[in-house]
Amino acid sequence: MNIGERMKERRKQLKITADQVAEKIGVSRSNVYRYEKGDIEKLPIEVLEPLSEILRTTPQYLMGWETNEDILTVYNELEKPRKKKVYNYAESLLEEQNKVVELPNRKAPLLGDVAANPTELAYGDPVYDEEVTSNVPSGADGALTIQGDSMEDLFRSGDICFFHRQPDVENGEIAIVEIDGTGVTCKKVIKENGSIILRSLNDKYKDRKIEKESVRIIGKVLV
Repeated sequence: MNIGERMKERRKQLKITADQVAEKIGVSRSNVYRYEKGDIEKLPIEVLEPLSEILRTTPQYLMGWETNEDILTVYNELEKPRKKKVYNYAESLLEEQNKVVELPNRKAPLLGDVAANPTELAYGDPVYDEEVTSNVPSGADGALTIQGDSMEDLFRSGDICFFHRQPDVENGEIAIVEIDGTGVTCKKVIKENGSIILRSLNDKYKDRKIEKESVRIIGKVLV
């Protein structure tokens, strides 16, 4: 497991949003997702400590320093006042860690594929013997497999997308939407003068403006 995977796993365990992490460490939400996906392999040292704080873990865990020898080598080179700081910090982290309650196992039915690219609309009926059981967020009513690259860097082709069923979303939220009853796509929803703009996160795709009556919101994507 690399640093991005440990970061994402811990964030999901604590039910912390990417926006909360981004605010704490002073980067954009897209950078948080890039860290988690491994697109940015090196984590700046100034980001590591606040990241560890919000994820209630240690820099050693996030960096994958799994042997006592690694930690002791660094610790033994510190001056006495700094050793005390390290000890107190580790002790407080351990206390916080012991307070974390394990999340219950959640499941979400895998409903099929959903096109990220608006020219490839597809949708599957629920198949309830196929379920996603790993990293299912609270409130998820279903899961879809993203097809296409128009929602990168948030979703890559083949990623699992979880959503909560609801008939509307706030302006600027990402949703699963049906267009003219022909199929569905995953897009950011922009509301503008009675029309709906479906926006990709990948800049190489242009906005698609559609009359409001031709768009049905299926649910809000959980990120």
